[in-house]
Amino acid sequence: MILIYFYPSLVTMLMRSILFVFPLIACASFLDASTLVWDQTEVRIEMGPDEEEVRASFKVTNGGEKVVRIARVESNCGCTNTILNKKILPPGESTEIVAIFSKGKRQGLNRNRLQVYLDSQVDALVTLKMNVQIPALIEARPQIVYWKPESLKSSLPVRLVMDKRYIDQILQIDYDRSRLTVTQEPGDPKKNGAIVLKVEPKDFSKLYRGTITVYGGGPDGRKAEARVHAFVQP
Repeated sequence: MILIYFYPSLVTMLMRSILFVFPLIACASFLDASTLVWDQTEVRIEMGPDEEEVRASFKVTNGGEKVVRIARVESNCGCTNTILNKKILPPGESTEIVAIFSKGKRQGLNRNRLQVYLDSQVDALVTLKMNVQIPALIEARPQIVYWKPESLKSSLPVRLVMDKRYIDQILQIDYDRSRLTVTQEPGDPKKNGAIVLKVEPKDFSKLYRGTITVYGGGPDGRKAEARVHAFVQP
């Protein structure tokens, strides 16, 4: 059997060397990250009602003295894809990250986050923000009206909020007239002139599940619709 004995001073020196290497690596990664200069890290875009996708551009420049390589860009939503023109950035050169947001059936404010990673880093270098506002041409608030056994046997209000740039009138309201009574009241100027629907079941003792569909119209023949779901649980 061969015994190897390490002197305490030698072990201490080795440990100090190892501990010294880790800060150097972390410092090098930090320097790589700090030399990148972005033209912007957050954008806000309002989509038009006929647009299906919008794009945002983020330009980055290598202001350091070393070559930097962007490993990848990750999105927090499948609705947003990215295009990276080039990954390797020599000193003084720039590249562009293009974010493409697809609307689908989304409405309202969509907050998209893009995390950019370098080869030498575990954590994201920067989080780019792409905030997209999708106009709700006509919106029902609330979208569900519900009567339980203990509920008051009375009507419930539904506000119809229209984006007057695109929809300025109610054309038609469809619902089951044998089961519901729906009346329309003029909008309150203090509440953006939103039209109010009063919805009431004709028989609170019968189970009911149905939909009220509101059709709106605006300039240039534009049309939009909103739905209200009504439930009666006797």
